[in-house]
Amino acid sequence: MVHDPASLQDVSGPGWAATCPLACYVIQTARVEIRHFENHITLISFSGLLSFSNTAWQLNDSRPDLTMKDASPIDNPALAIPSDMDGGQTLDLPGIRGRMECLEFASGMVLYRMEYETREDCSVPVQHSLSEPWLGAAMPLQGQLAFSHPCGRTYTLTPESAMLKRVDTSGKQVHLSGGQLVRHIEIASPLAALKARFGEELPERLALFSDAPFGEFQLAQSFSPSQRLRQLASNLFDGHARGSARLLKLEGIANLFMAEIIELFCNEDAGEDRIIVWEQQALADIISYIETHLDGALTIVHLATMAGLSESRLDQLFRQKFQLSCADYVRNERMAAAHRWLESSKLSVKDVAARIGYNHVSNFSRAYRARFGETPARTLRRGLTKTL
Repeated sequence: MVHDPASLQDVSGPGWAATCPLACYVIQTARVEIRHFENHITLISFSGLLSFSNTAWQLNDSRPDLTMKDASPIDNPALAIPSDMDGGQTLDLPGIRGRMECLEFASGMVLYRMEYETREDCSVPVQHSLSEPWLGAAMPLQGQLAFSHPCGRTYTLTPESAMLKRVDTSGKQVHLSGGQLVRHIEIASPLAALKARFGEELPERLALFSDAPFGEFQLAQSFSPSQRLRQLASNLFDGHARGSARLLKLEGIANLFMAEIIELFCNEDAGEDRIIVWEQQALADIISYIETHLDGALTIVHLATMAGLSESRLDQLFRQKFQLSCADYVRNERMAAAHRWLESSKLSVKDVAARIGYNHVSNFSRAYRARFGETPARTLRRGLTKTL
């Protein structure tokens, strides 16, 4: 690592802006440290106050320009949930508290990791200042977001959905509901840099995003994530995001995430055979049974026998419809139900574990943390805080 002692400086004064190729932050009083790494990554660290009013706060980024409006002050900051996320800048602002980190890698890829709690409904206008087309991937690990584009289309993202997008024009809005904890990642790369990494020939289906010239192009495609994609998203917030080699690990996981989401999108329809009518009904019956028997022995042997299908065929049907194996689908439904019950704060962690078929709370806690990036107890505490 190469460190420039002259890059460490105190700055102050309303309207002062710290500028680098990645971002420009408006700061009142701050200490800024710039570290240049041998792989050409530049890390900018800020400690100070962002300039904001009672009704708005602003982060100016050369990729987006984010302005959150209509955010109300937190009534009791002591009730705000502390963030588990390492790295990035602390967001302790009217209406929102958490952390945000933006990392630019030598390949040109940019990783955004965000974890924050929203106290009020709010919207975030995104003003781009791009000079070439970018391909972006987005997925929330927790919480719900809605994106509205200037063309009028609106897309909702939940932990059950992932998105590939290219939006050249400014004017996108991100809509957030109050009273939720959001863990959200976005990964983006210039299309030219991405094409070079594919040997100058992108997969055919990515022509949807790459063929149009830069200018007014707007397109987003959402689809169900695979279990591997969910796990990679979770890895961006767990122990892989910590330690002395965290930047190397985060870059590796970001590359795997981008590769997985592109392959998932490009192969979405590959190899699917026709599902006949009675198989469709059998699959619907099994899905309904799973929803009402989360505490039962939902093995593929048992479910296939109920459906009158072979184990391999039932698993194939789940993969075609949900991009998940039968076992992964069951696990996902159990975790989603557990999350709802914990947020409602009406059941203990032990009771929730029993309701989704876990005999040992420790096993449930490990599985839950791997899925949502936090312990069941923390989700329960947040639910209790909301009811106070």
